[in-house]
Amino acid sequence: MNVLIYPFLALSAVGFVALLAIHVASLFGVAYPFDRFIGILGPGIFVVFLPTIFVMNRLTRDFKQKDIWRAALRGCPRWMRRTVWTIFGYSWLGFFILPLIFGGGMDSATNKARIGSGALMVFYLIPLAVLYSATKAQTLDESRRCLNGHHISPLAKFCEECGAPVAPSTRQLT
Repeated sequence: MNVLIYPFLALSAVGFVALLAIHVASLFGVAYPFDRFIGILGPGIFVVFLPTIFVMNRLTRDFKQKDIWRAALRGCPRWMRRTVWTIFGYSWLGFFILPLIFGGGMDSATNKARIGSGALMVFYLIPLAVLYSATKAQTLDESRRCLNGHHISPLAKFCEECGAPVAPSTRQLT
């Protein structure tokens, strides 16, 4: 299954980097790249998001709804999880704040590029993080042990068998 993940992981990485470059260009007033590539990057979301939904269902099927994002992103390093939430917040706030900062209203081509590229970045970054997590989650889940060596579940902070805390080498997951 992991072999099928890599092409979509690569596509989501390329899409995110392209949109990041387009977004930075739009912050400097250049709207041409957004207008030029939205025909590819817009529909590309569906190409990477559909497999992400199936992978995320597999990653989170044994977890409660409140832990869905922790479970889906458990294979990601801390910096990647923080980046996902930071870009998500930036995109959401940017929808309201960027037109006020740069002026011109929603009819401005550069504001459309700023807001559109900011929003689309999230839809490429989430698949990137979830698919990356899927490539690492099984290995990390199998290696999680308590200080006494017992196997523990992926999101547990303490051993279900003896109550000991998670061993330091696997603590980064929580």
